[in-house]
Amino acid sequence: MKCKFESKWAVLLCALMLCAGRPAAAQSYSDAFYDALNADDLALQRSILSEWQQAVPDDVDLRIARFNYHLNQCLMSGNDRIQADSAIRTIDTAIMHNPDRLDLRFGKIYFLGQIAQWERYADEILNTLNHSESTGHRWLFPNLPDAGRDLVVEGVLDYLATLQQELSENTTPADSHSVLLLRRIAHRAAQMFPGNAAILLYLADSYMMLADHEGALRYLLRAEKVAYNDPAVLSRIVEAYTKTGQRKLAAQYRGRLQAATAD
Repeated sequence: MKCKFESKWAVLLCALMLCAGRPAAAQSYSDAFYDALNADDLALQRSILSEWQQAVPDDVDLRIARFNYHLNQCLMSGNDRIQADSAIRTIDTAIMHNPDRLDLRFGKIYFLGQIAQWERYADEILNTLNHSESTGHRWLFPNLPDAGRDLVVEGVLDYLATLQQELSENTTPADSHSVLLLRRIAHRAAQMFPGNAAILLYLADSYMMLADHEGALRYLLRAEKVAYNDPAVLSRIVEAYTKTGQRKLAAQYRGRLQAATAD
């Protein structure tokens, strides 16, 4: 079954509807709904959802299908507010009844990014991180029995990259509020995963974007301890030392960077 959505997490949310052990009737509704979704047959989608509601009203996959229905309608109509609100209410209900389903939370975060609700996007990532910590990173994810810490880290890095790309395209250096959203996420993630150099780089970048190079160095030097010869780390350290006028240190790290990239 092919999915209409671009993000890898949205694809997972859509593609993993067909879970082992589900009733045959629910399986049939899911198959039929996503066939209708991919065929852009709105009347059939509504008919299936209505019949599904009558047959299995508490099915989590029914809620996911409704979320995908509203998500698709929202994006196809240019971020229609009514459809967006309906999508969020639907996925919130699914999360409330299934708090350990990581795919539901990833789906919501993806959608909030698609409609550029960045404050809520950041809040939902933080909610997911906090819940992950409280459960020891034990998650349910259809067809992925080992879902846990690594999948959370991968998701957070993906969302940080999305937010940083948005900031680089649409944020001026004076727009500190938007940059602080990136910092909030990266700071919480770095607390939870202190040995992850990529997260520390995003945290350092949030300082460099606001020209606080001394602040950035605190995290860059931590990242260096984790990834000693990583060119991405070394190049940022060179930049930070150069911006702060520490020329000898900048030259020292520039030499290390040249050696690292020559290998």
